[in-house]
Amino acid sequence: MGNYDFLTDQQTGQAQGDIVGVGTDYGIFVTFNNNGDTSATGGAWGFRLRLDATGGPPKKPDFDRVAWIGIDADLSGSIDVFLGLNLQGSTREIGIYSPGASANTSPNTTSISPTPYRTYALTVTNYNHRPVDYLTDGGTSNDLTVNTLGDPDYFVSFMVPFADVVSFLAGKSIQITDQSPTRFAAATSTQTNSLNQDLGGVNGGVNSTLTWEQLGGFTQIIYPSGQAVPEPSSSLLLIASLTAGTLARRRR
Repeated sequence: MGNYDFLTDQQTGQAQGDIVGVGTDYGIFVTFNNNGDTSATGGAWGFRLRLDATGGPPKKPDFDRVAWIGIDADLSGSIDVFLGLNLQGSTREIGIYSPGASANTSPNTTSISPTPYRTYALTVTNYNHRPVDYLTDGGTSNDLTVNTLGDPDYFVSFMVPFADVVSFLAGKSIQITDQSPTRFAAATSTQTNSLNQDLGGVNGGVNSTLTWEQLGGFTQIIYPSGQAVPEPSSSLLLIASLTAGTLARRRR
């Protein structure tokens, strides 16, 4: 697969909810920062999505919806936990959310609990939103879609304490460390109880009955600490050096 996400396939007509990625202009990044913690369950897990446009008013660009990372922590084909960045209206927080009571194996069987397990206020160390600059970020372009040429894509990035994800999953009898194989499904939405805008790596499909695996909606399998399992054969995912101290600007 030559691109992480199909362009202009979001479902609501809003480019700021469209995950984009082609070739070496990656659509999703993941990182792990142990923050000096040598335990297998400490540190912070970080994620970044590349979106076709920014939200907010013209003179004050801002992320203005919800970004989701659904994690298949036991590789069973279902999403076991959601990490959500919620900037709807006056809400500005990162949260760990339980999936709903359905199977969570396909878009039409996946839902999200409205009450987060844990939330975190946004800070400069756990959240960043900025335009893409391929000269310092890598890749080949600041804008991947012809219909918005000249309007740069935007990165939205967030991090969560890894120990809190470990604790949540332990309550579901799933044990992970920073060396456990995991995989992800990325999405955007306009609300916190569904995935109604864009699914990473999937052409539309927010109501599809096909499984995440059948749709190609899961990333490759990686360890939380960043090593791919096995070595990636495509550009679905870039394991980026996106530490808490460099959320504002990742340099190669």
